[in-house]
Amino acid sequence: MKLFSGLIFALFFFVHINIYGQNIPDPMFPPRLVNDFARIYTDAERNLLEQMLESYNDTTSTQIYVVSLSDLEGYDIADYAARLGEKWGIGQKGKDNGAVILIKPKTSDSRGNVFIATGYGLEPFLTDGRIGQILDNYMIPYLRKNDYYGGTKATVEVMIKLLSGEFKADKDNYQEGDSVFSWIFTLVLFILIIYIISKNNRRNDDDSDSSGGRGGWIPPFFPTRGGGFGGGSSSGGFGGGGGGRFGGGGAGRSWFS
Repeated sequence: MKLFSGLIFALFFFVHINIYGQNIPDPMFPPRLVNDFARIYTDAERNLLEQMLESYNDTTSTQIYVVSLSDLEGYDIADYAARLGEKWGIGQKGKDNGAVILIKPKTSDSRGNVFIATGYGLEPFLTDGRIGQILDNYMIPYLRKNDYYGGTKATVEVMIKLLSGEFKADKDNYQEGDSVFSWIFTLVLFILIIYIISKNNRRNDDDSDSSGGRGGWIPPFFPTRGGGFGGGSSSGGFGGGGGGRFGGGGAGRSWFS
């Protein structure tokens, strides 16, 4: 069921991204990797996290964003995190090596929520199962104590070690047969998306007298894996997202006490 829900989300995400994207906030300016809209960190904590994440970005070009929001605008947090990553272009174009740690803090009358969403390029390394382990072991124990900085720092450190091959997570609860079936199901969804978009483009062409190529848009459903997610980037200040793509990968947790 988890496989089906992830693939169905991907279909929904690409068809409707332009309709709902306007509800996602713009990143802070000047660009930064820690976008603390909910003010859950002190200035010192925010700066320490920023330095850690910027150093990793400068070394590998992999972008890990930390975003806190006091209101998810009615979205499911998984949906929100993927849309935010897509709208902000987190990660490098062609590598899709970005991740979003999205935190909605706990209040007196609502549960706290956290979700880690991954770009296409990181999904083989930060699988849903591994992210769930990270959240259970390194994030939630701190969040239950309202220590947002401690949980975020521990989570980022483990993510970096895992991506660098220094940390070996437990095996995912995953069967090889799921892989073949998932690609078949994904191919069917991809063909359906192309059909819908092509049909819309034909309708638009019929209503227009302008000349020139159609330029039909193909959704970024299949990632380009070439070159991996490494490769250093130039230093001299963080410049913002580079055009990475997200497709619904990740995992989340909630807590209240």
